[in-house]
Amino acid sequence: MQLKPGSLKEFVRYISNLFSSEYFTDALRITLSIIVPFSVFYYFTDPHTAIAVGIGGLQISLTDSPGTLKDKLIISVSSLCLFFLVTLIVGLLLPYAVVSALLVFVLCMVFSMFTAFGPRYALLGTIILVLMTFVQGLKPADPLWFSLHIFIGGFCYYAISVARSWLLPFSSVRHALGECIMSTADFLKIKAGFYRPESSLGNNYLQIIKLHNKVSEKQEQVRDLLLRDKRLMRPDNTEGKKNLLVISQVIDLYEMISAIQYNYEFLQQSLKDTGLLESISKAVEHLANDFHELGLALYARSRVKPVDSSANEIELLLKEIEKLIAAEKSVYSSVLKKVHDNIENIYKGIRQINVTLTTKAEEIIFPEDLPFQLFTVPKRINLHLIKRHLNLKSPIFRFSLRFSLACMVAYSLMFLPMGFYSYWILLTVIVVVKPGFGLTKKRNIQRIKGSLIGVLLGFLVLILISSVTVQLILAGLFLLGSFVYLRQDYGISIMFLTPMVVIALHNYDSTASVELQRALDSIIGCAIAFGASYLFPSWEIKKHSVYIRDVIYANLNYLKKLHDEASGLPSNSTSFKLARKDVYTRLAALSSGVQNMLMEPGQAQEQIQHLYEFQILSHQLFSTVASFFPFSNSNGHLAEIKDKIEEAIHILERSLDILNNSALQFCKEVDDTPKDYLLDVKQHDHVEKHKIQQILHISQEIKNQVCFLNYENR
Repeated sequence: MQLKPGSLKEFVRYISNLFSSEYFTDALRITLSIIVPFSVFYYFTDPHTAIAVGIGGLQISLTDSPGTLKDKLIISVSSLCLFFLVTLIVGLLLPYAVVSALLVFVLCMVFSMFTAFGPRYALLGTIILVLMTFVQGLKPADPLWFSLHIFIGGFCYYAISVARSWLLPFSSVRHALGECIMSTADFLKIKAGFYRPESSLGNNYLQIIKLHNKVSEKQEQVRDLLLRDKRLMRPDNTEGKKNLLVISQVIDLYEMISAIQYNYEFLQQSLKDTGLLESISKAVEHLANDFHELGLALYARSRVKPVDSSANEIELLLKEIEKLIAAEKSVYSSVLKKVHDNIENIYKGIRQINVTLTTKAEEIIFPEDLPFQLFTVPKRINLHLIKRHLNLKSPIFRFSLRFSLACMVAYSLMFLPMGFYSYWILLTVIVVVKPGFGLTKKRNIQRIKGSLIGVLLGFLVLILISSVTVQLILAGLFLLGSFVYLRQDYGISIMFLTPMVVIALHNYDSTASVELQRALDSIIGCAIAFGASYLFPSWEIKKHSVYIRDVIYANLNYLKKLHDEASGLPSNSTSFKLARKDVYTRLAALSSGVQNMLMEPGQAQEQIQHLYEFQILSHQLFSTVASFFPFSNSNGHLAEIKDKIEEAIHILERSLDILNNSALQFCKEVDDTPKDYLLDVKQHDHVEKHKIQQILHISQEIKNQVCFLNYENR
């Protein structure tokens, strides 16, 4: 493989930053929390006791997802209690094959239903079933002592994890904030592509939508870690207030960037010969790089330094735009003024975040707190959720039934003469089967690739290295690598985990052909999981109307907020931002759904293409509406276009009626949008008229896409 110029330097920097990041330090802590208790028990007791303690620590570590101290306390107690009970019950019933099989089915049904409680408890349910599989495979002679040793391993792990959260409360927040800033910088860099004359606007929009999902996820993670932690949000906690100020500034900057929406095609055509587009694109990329450096410093746990490498370039660009406007060489000067203001505001926003990060918390004059609690969703366990899903109409119940039947097929293979480690088939099914077909297929591919490469690595280690001590050290390093990538890339994590398992099992029972057996079991398990995905399926393509309805409804609510402002109702920036956040969330769900649809069999590419177009139109619509905010100095102009806003609202409402099959006749309507609001390139002011014309056009196109998709699925 040939490295591009500078790629080796970038790779070295990536490795350096990775070793400094929370991913590595957490992985190191987790690995030591497992290996140290294992080594102590191995030295003072016997290998079987040490293995039980190690399994307890390893399995419970997988339930330790990022969260507040309260989250960790709740999940640790829940995990320890459930681990002990499940291990004991499964171990006691092992001699009774029929009862044991029934227990496996019941446990699979119960713990797969944990999906209804959200990702954290869905993960807990999965890990409990993985532990059940280990008990089935290891067949402990004394279930009570084995359960106690599992409990001890888990307790040792969470004692360290909880202590770390107590002592370093801001570590995870800063790491999440760094990732949020870097993803926002990537979003800004993609925005720069819209100004390149040769770039594809369609591809740019699809990249923007994909990155929008990532940014929304990172913002939600920071909110979750910071705003739900009462210790960090105490009025006297200046460091907590500083982080709150930074994330609010980052979100405001992202919303400003998202709201930048022009007629890019016309902009490219009008300015392609001026050289200005290339200058704008280059300047925006420099701003994105500066912003990325701030996030990288937080991510890599290094000191945040003042970054302002783009100052001169921004100043020259702004002067170039001002000169072009003054000379009236461009008939698109009204938009150029907007470009000028937007670039200047982005530069100021990045500078403000830089200043906040590099200023001591005690020296910051904090503004009045915003009601950020409105932007977070309280996380509570409600048992009524389970009752609501106990029917075949529920996708969660169908998933649980499908999952349980697949596990029973895998469990039955444990009684065939396939080798001692055939319980890995059941384990593979448990970790691969997911609620959706697309997710299961993706996890299958990652699992098979990771397992096959990992088996090869483990096989090479066993052939080339005869020292058991060196083998076990390498196994520990492989385990470390697995934890480093566990939250980043499942396939790479499995690639590291598999050789660790191969080496450990080889030293546990050197007579077994662990390498080939492990690979074969993984393939068989993936085949069962993939086959089960066709049983009681929950096809994403059938839910496309739900995704579309949610997006239109969110955009409609957002547009109504603008109408309220145009009607002279009191401004409420918080409700406007909440409505915008709802659009973000709905668009992210649609994008995720479309990606899963692409992995489903037999999908019509034409239908997917229309869904892509609907995504782009919806993104353009909310960006154009967002560009009206803040409303300063525009109330008069908004009042003039109030009737046009009502027209757009009416079009979107008709789209919802079409989706409900109650107004299909609207699909035959001809677009009678008045042409007096078409873009007048000679008009240097009143940009709101241009924007509302764009909103009307986009709303009509959204209705057209809804008509096509609705007729296709009748």
